[in-house]
Amino acid sequence: MRKTKFITNLTLLFIFSVFSLSVMAQSAVTGSVIDVNQEPLIGVNVVEKGTTNGTITDFDGNFTIEVKEGAVLVFSYIGYLSQEVVAGNKKLVITLLEDSEMLDELVVVGYGSQSKRKITTAVSSVNSEEILRSSSTTTAGALSGKMAGISTRAIDSRPGRGINVEIRNMGKPLYVIDGIPYGGDASRNWLGKSRVSGEDAFNALSLEDIESISILKDASASIYGLRASSGVVLVTTKKGRKEDNIRVNVNGYYGWQNLTRFPELATAGQYVRGLLEAEQNAGKDPSALYTKEELAKWQAGVEPGYKSYDYYDIIMRSNVPQYHINGNVTGGSKRANYYISLSHTGQEALMRDFDYKRNNFQVNIETDITDNFTIGTQTSARMERTRDVGLPGGDGYFSSILSLFSSIPTYGPYANDNPEYMNAIPNRPDLNPALFKRDIAGYKDNHTKNANINVFAEYKFNFGLSAKFTYSYNYTHLDFDGFQYSYDFYTYDRPNDQYILGGGQSARWRFEEQTDAVSRYGQFQLNYAKDIGDHSISAVAAYERSDFDSSNRYSNTAPTNNYIPFKTLAELTAYGDEWGYQARSGYIGRINYSFLDRYMFEVLGRYDASYLYAKDSRWGFFPGASAGWRVSDESFFEPLKNVFDDVKLRASVGQTGSEAGVSMFGYLGGYDFNNGSAVLDGDYVIGVRPRGLPVTNLSWEKNTTYNAGIDIRMLDSRLSVTADVFTKIISGIPAARYDVLLPSEVGYGLPNENLNKNAYRGVEGMITYMDNIGELNYSVSANATFSRFRHIETYKPRFGNSWGEYRSSVEDRWGGIWWGYQAIGRFQSEEEIRNHPIDNDGQNNRTQLPGDIIYKDVNGDGVINNLDERPIGYPTGWAPMLSFGGNIGLQWRAFDLNMDFAGAAMQSWVQNYELRNPYHAGGTSPSFILEDRWHRADVYDPTSEWIPGKYPAIRKGTSDNNGRNSDFWQHDVRFLRLKNLEFGYNLPKSIISHVNLQKLRVYVSGSNLFSFDNVKQFGIDPEIEAAAAVVYPQQRTVMVGFNMTF
Repeated sequence: MRKTKFITNLTLLFIFSVFSLSVMAQSAVTGSVIDVNQEPLIGVNVVEKGTTNGTITDFDGNFTIEVKEGAVLVFSYIGYLSQEVVAGNKKLVITLLEDSEMLDELVVVGYGSQSKRKITTAVSSVNSEEILRSSSTTTAGALSGKMAGISTRAIDSRPGRGINVEIRNMGKPLYVIDGIPYGGDASRNWLGKSRVSGEDAFNALSLEDIESISILKDASASIYGLRASSGVVLVTTKKGRKEDNIRVNVNGYYGWQNLTRFPELATAGQYVRGLLEAEQNAGKDPSALYTKEELAKWQAGVEPGYKSYDYYDIIMRSNVPQYHINGNVTGGSKRANYYISLSHTGQEALMRDFDYKRNNFQVNIETDITDNFTIGTQTSARMERTRDVGLPGGDGYFSSILSLFSSIPTYGPYANDNPEYMNAIPNRPDLNPALFKRDIAGYKDNHTKNANINVFAEYKFNFGLSAKFTYSYNYTHLDFDGFQYSYDFYTYDRPNDQYILGGGQSARWRFEEQTDAVSRYGQFQLNYAKDIGDHSISAVAAYERSDFDSSNRYSNTAPTNNYIPFKTLAELTAYGDEWGYQARSGYIGRINYSFLDRYMFEVLGRYDASYLYAKDSRWGFFPGASAGWRVSDESFFEPLKNVFDDVKLRASVGQTGSEAGVSMFGYLGGYDFNNGSAVLDGDYVIGVRPRGLPVTNLSWEKNTTYNAGIDIRMLDSRLSVTADVFTKIISGIPAARYDVLLPSEVGYGLPNENLNKNAYRGVEGMITYMDNIGELNYSVSANATFSRFRHIETYKPRFGNSWGEYRSSVEDRWGGIWWGYQAIGRFQSEEEIRNHPIDNDGQNNRTQLPGDIIYKDVNGDGVINNLDERPIGYPTGWAPMLSFGGNIGLQWRAFDLNMDFAGAAMQSWVQNYELRNPYHAGGTSPSFILEDRWHRADVYDPTSEWIPGKYPAIRKGTSDNNGRNSDFWQHDVRFLRLKNLEFGYNLPKSIISHVNLQKLRVYVSGSNLFSFDNVKQFGIDPEIEAAAAVVYPQQRTVMVGFNMTF
């Protein structure tokens, strides 16, 4: 009995001890769970892994749980990716990432939206958060490197000017903003004035107002028919949410800009030394130009009259401001929602008195009149202003950059450095930087005012059908205002200490131009969607029509003074006006079918008419079809489900149209007035010209796109891959029949017909990986696009001989080929030149010097001429054939870091003009041309030894035979740049709640901070195409900013 009692007590003691130890080993873990926007998540499951011990987060996203030491906590929430974290002693802050597949993400497509799971075509998209991660003042700049299928090139990066955007390198896309297509001419006139286009409207959007941007790249674009041959960019602006509290958001930044790169210019000493070498290389006496003593003074640069002027520092400023402020209000009631936004953007150029400013206003409102009837509007307005100095020519930016090369470092901008007297510098005094002020040279300003209103009414029936009517009215007023003043130049007579009038500008120029453009758009659309068991059916039917009316007027006067900008009839030197009109209409239809989201089909078509074509050729039909197969839902795929979460195959074919080869009213005969001459009724009449034969046999250029793709999600949705291969065949390209001749007396030839055929072929893909390490969330993504143009066939090609066919034929050849000579070496000595068996310069090598380029005699005839040209690279001015980009995102507690990369290859830059020819057009040269060159050791001794360098020996104003178009000067550009880096911090709610703030995020960011490329040695930005770098390149910008929500 006593023994049994002892055993019982011992057992109880053991159980109590074990229980006590387990209690002692447990600890309370506290924390909070938020989303990427720092908003608390309510009801998140928090479970100790491997147990049933768990809890959920409260209204503020907080939780407390008792767990064993070293336990792993699993956080799960519907619509978000699960996350595992090791419990520690510190308070946990967990950020859950959205699971786009669980949320069945909707993607905006043509005339509606579709579930991402059901999309069977090639569509890419970016959201507001990704778009805002940019220092660009234009929307196009914010897209660089962020999506597969998008090619960008910053050819000209002046303030307010967007970069070139192409979809799969196929030309400028159609822009659709809130369902309204925007066309127009994207080019600019000689004054830099816009011609009103969708590209302008797209680039002038405030980035805060954009909810998402979708890119339609294949058959999905067919639903836009006649203007969608180069793809479609769909922009959706923000709107409020019903039954949401009012929120006030204020966002802003202030930044400092500097040019990414520019060639370092020669000093006065380098400039003078180079001139002496040019004299020596021409067989002249250098001392007749400058003595040794004078050269030494210029190289020292300390004595009066021997100063070196750095025109880059004179013209370009440092740390130039760029700023932006936006305020918006969003919210909604049970029946209405609203979004109201006001923005101001400012960007100065690095040249003084050049700048850009823009104001944006956006109002989006929807209200339910009844449970079935909704009306709404998207209304916007903007004002833009671009200010230039009134320099010669139409483009002040070009003149300013050209001045860097035309201004000689041995002459200053002011006579005797006296700012009261502008110097009559010997080369291009009209580009003297002393003029670069609005109160001296005058001004050239562009003003834009735009107002747009979209109104819609939609009725939703109870059986899945909805009917919607939309009307849009857009008005744009453009105003160019230019005034070039007269001014005087002086020279300084040092011995007599006198300033002598030495030229200037006596004639004044006053030019004004106004454009008023109105576009109207109307659409009636029916939508139907129904789920019947495992079957899903949706359909769209619509009719739309649009027109665009533009009027332009200008006047030019020669004012009598610099002060009164009024124009008088007596001063009038020219005036005129222009008018343009466009009109289009179309019928649209699309049907989508899905079975279990496993088998998906889409058929669409558009029947379009254009104002450009004759009555019998006006209408065109553009069909499209696509299919998708979710392989991962098949039973045979089950063994792979532990790795692959979702695998979908896609294929599509679609057709779009292009309006090409015909102008307005080209299908009508008649005469053009105020141009040429003609015989009318037997009399010779001046001022009229026959229009030519009416264009009646020409119709649409047809673009047929074939696309095959795959979408993969694997490793619990952490890894996603999308890849596509595509071909686009362009048939019916306009051309005239050269073999049918008309008498030359008629003054015109045959009109265009649909005769030629071309193609694009390529691949694209994107890969993304998202995961976490404890409280650190990270994502890595990369994308790439390859697309290349290919000629297929032309109308009856003919050539004079076999060489002509080889050199000029485009039949079934890749496009974008740069032809030139192959540089195979350099002459090392005069003896080698004398014994060289090939006539390298066409003059039996009499012009050659040591260091000159030796070209390959490809055909072996002993002479270098055009018969030796071969393909040596890619073309200039094209979008890069290979584009790529990526992102690295990190988020830890309240900190976030994002890095966006963009790059390209298979594009060319040709080094020419000021960067090839020393002293081009009488100006200066970059220092590397005058320093790293072949030259004699003693510039005054013609028998001294030759010293090698990278560039040929200096000739003044020319490269002689070295200037042939060769692969010595042609460079295949490759680059990868850090496009944007942003580091942000969300202040704790415990701090900001005291000032009634819901959110306060501060950040610092930098754009174009560095670039890995192969053109750094030339001092140029890798994205320019200007052969002499005479263009405003991209800026390296550092900004500080904030995002604040009340």
